[in-house]
Amino acid sequence: MNLKNKTIVITGATAGIGFQTALDASRAGAFVIGVGRNPERSENARQKIISQAPDAKITFLTADLASQKQIRLLAEQIKLALAERNLISLDVLVNNAGMFMDKKIFTEDGIETTFAVNHLAPFLLTHLLLPLLSQSPSARVITVSSDSHYRTSFTPEKAKNPVFFFGLIAYKVSKLSNVLFTSQFNRLHAGESVHAFAVAPGLVNTDFGMKETGRLTSMVWRSRKKSGVSPEVPAKTILFLASDPAVSTSNEVYWHLCKPKQPSRNATDPNLAKRLWLESCKLTSITQPEGE
Repeated sequence: MNLKNKTIVITGATAGIGFQTALDASRAGAFVIGVGRNPERSENARQKIISQAPDAKITFLTADLASQKQIRLLAEQIKLALAERNLISLDVLVNNAGMFMDKKIFTEDGIETTFAVNHLAPFLLTHLLLPLLSQSPSARVITVSSDSHYRTSFTPEKAKNPVFFFGLIAYKVSKLSNVLFTSQFNRLHAGESVHAFAVAPGLVNTDFGMKETGRLTSMVWRSRKKSGVSPEVPAKTILFLASDPAVSTSNEVYWHLCKPKQPSRNATDPNLAKRLWLESCKLTSITQPEGE
């Protein structure tokens, strides 16, 4: 894993997979910009990483990824953080932050929160950072998806406000969207220096499903997570994709345990991917005519 002098942005870096990825990337010599929602937790994560990797080059920025206004501000802060170190490019963007919601709650932008945070936030942040990514000779956009995207279908034009809401279905839709986004990104940027991947982390022993949820969901997740793997396992796949030169031209989109994995049939549907892309452009005010 050669990440020395690489620049990496990792969202959701205060705990779980994101924290482990930030720690391992720091140990490997990368300059890491971690993103968290809470300033105190972000500083605690930074201090914890420095205590385990004294030579770590790491900084944390805070943003609520449910807010498109804050995502746009975050992108500007990332540019400044790189400029302060005389860096003009971003080598890796890890879209790791995600959430599970029991109830249908809308963001300040009028979008169902699960879809907004798990899909639209990576979509928008990737677009905003694309000029920096394009300056890297071999940039990677890595989005953490899930096997829950299997046996899932949806109507992209209705995802911002589904008629019938069930937390697990909303989550599955957002994870399918991650793979569709990755596929369409590679179609639209074929032959360029930026390549995208989606990662299947598997069941991981973290507190992910115990946040923003009710007592029953928390109890179920607490029981399930005991059989999950350590965050080190998916972090290894993320950093493999971030660093291995051989995968930069790979046609494989979905990865698990450092190997490609066949995604669902819907995840490989180019028409569905195009519809989602166009709807995502609309919902995030991205005016470029991509997806045509």
